Amino acid sequence: MIQMLPTKEITLLALETKFGLQLVEDEQFFREWQDNLPEITDAEKQRVDRVKASYSHLFKYSPMLENTVKMVALSPLLD
Repeated sequence: MIQMLPTKEITLLALETKFGLQLVEDEQFFREWQDNLPEITDAEKQRVDRVKASYSHLFKYSPMLENTVKMVALSPLLD
């Protein structure tokens, strides 16, 4: 029988543990999302990597509200 859980009780950490999910950082994964994009500078790459790391860390451990996403992901990109 299927067990239903409210989304507020689901975290990435729980899904990783239960289903063995793992992050794939292979640059060849989903190439269609990456082809024909403009080049970005090294400074822009570093900024995006910091935002990605911050977001991934917070997302893994708890459900996030919209304002949290804004603070972690959008604010640094708009700076």
